[in-house]
Amino acid sequence: MYTVAYREVLAVAQVSDPNPTVLRFISIIRLSFGLLVERKDGDDRRRLAGLAFMFSASILLQILACALYNNWWPMLSALMYVLLPMPCLFFGDGSTHFLTTREGGGWINAAKFLTGASAMGSIAIPAILRHAHLIETGAMLIEFTSFFILVCTVLCFHRVSLDEDF
Repeated sequence: MYTVAYREVLAVAQVSDPNPTVLRFISIIRLSFGLLVERKDGDDRRRLAGLAFMFSASILLQILACALYNNWWPMLSALMYVLLPMPCLFFGDGSTHFLTTREGGGWINAAKFLTGASAMGSIAIPAILRHAHLIETGAMLIEFTSFFILVCTVLCFHRVSLDEDF
C-alpha cells in the first residue's frame, strides 16, 4: 500500500500505523523536496517549478510576518536575502560550487566568509529585533521558518545545479 519512500520515512519516524494526516504531510514534503533531487527524463520543468514554489513560499512568509503583526521591522532581514547571493555572483562566477570546495585563494575565502555572515545575519536580525521588543515572537518564528525554506531552496538549487544537464 505504501511506497518505498513512505516506508522509509515512517521507519525513521517510528510510526507503525500512520493516520491520513501524516501521509498527506509526507506526500507534501516529498513533492516539494523529492522532485528536486530525483532525476527523470523531462522533469526539468518540475524542478524549476519546485524551486520557484519554495522561493515564493519563503517570500510570502517574509511578507506575512510583517503584515500579520502590522509591523514592518521584520522586512529588515529581507535585506540579508538580497546580500546573501552577492558573494557568489561577484567572486564565484555565479555558481555555488566554490562553497563546497576547500581550494581557492583569498577572494574565494572572502566570499565564503561574506556568505556565512549574511546567513547568520538573516537569523540574528529577527532575534535582535525580538530582544529589543520591536517585533512579536510569532513574527520572529515566521521569519525563522522563511529563512529555513530559503536555505532549503538554495540547497536544492545547488543539488540541481550539480547536474550538468540542467
